[in-house]
Amino acid sequence: MNVYNDVSEIQHDVNTVVTIGTFDGLHLAHRQILDKVTEIAKQNNSRSFIVTFEPHPQEVLKNKTPDIRLLTTIDEKLRLFEKAGIENVLVMKFTEEFSKTDAKEFYHKYIFGGIGLSDLVIGYDHLFGRNREGSIETLKSLGSELGFKIHRVEEIDIEAKPVSSTRIRTALAAGEVEEAARLLGYEYGFDGVVVEGDKVGRTIGYPTVNLKMVKENKVMPAEGIYCVRVIHDGKEYYGMMYHGFRPTLSEGIKRALEVHIFDFSKMVYGENITISFLTRLRGDKKFDSKEELIAQIDKDKEESLEYISGLKKRQK
Repeated sequence: MNVYNDVSEIQHDVNTVVTIGTFDGLHLAHRQILDKVTEIAKQNNSRSFIVTFEPHPQEVLKNKTPDIRLLTTIDEKLRLFEKAGIENVLVMKFTEEFSKTDAKEFYHKYIFGGIGLSDLVIGYDHLFGRNREGSIETLKSLGSELGFKIHRVEEIDIEAKPVSSTRIRTALAAGEVEEAARLLGYEYGFDGVVVEGDKVGRTIGYPTVNLKMVKENKVMPAEGIYCVRVIHDGKEYYGMMYHGFRPTLSEGIKRALEVHIFDFSKMVYGENITISFLTRLRGDKKFDSKEELIAQIDKDKEESLEYISGLKKRQK
């Protein structure tokens, strides 16, 4: 997949199928749009192109959304675009000045004039340009003027409710990571860097890898203990992850993201690890003693191994 950071890097070719958006979460509804792009590109022997933005527009326009939390980082989105079969991505730098770009100017300068465009694929609620003034009527006018076709993808419903980022955020806030995965079409997770911890885990028989999220304002599921999938150096492992303030061991002062990885004993400080949430084992709580905590972690491990065994059987 080709990734561009400036439209000037791209060779103009009118035979191009384009879609545009932030695609936070890249959930099933977004995937319908991407699938339509690749379908048309294949039929017409055209290029497939996604135009997205970094930082996320709401991160720049913070006066409107001061505490924006994202479902996907740009690196995660790029991995998902590639898996979906997209050939080219333009990651446009989003600034306050760029946010003032007129809707029609955006298409004339960057999309039709910059990349080239024969077919445009949009979602049912697509708005664009300064103050989101560009609508389907604007696009119809531009399509007639510039000679490109518009393909509008309808919403996708699960259990009579639209799939949306809001619905996924609600599931994660409740710790319902399996429901989030159902709406996303993949396991929700995050990229982290291994940092040094206080090494308390090894004193209770459960050494952990302590993580710092690559993107601090990424949405996290409810605090608690999760069974997780772990990717390190291209290899897959399983483990238990704790997300919370460790009320038993540190009196709830400092937030922790720590993973006990099964059958893993490497020293990986400073290295990247990807975590995918499989299921929530339980919520966080304070135990009366270290022994009581260890007994509960033993149960968590047993439950995790049972879940992983069942997962592997289902995947065969």
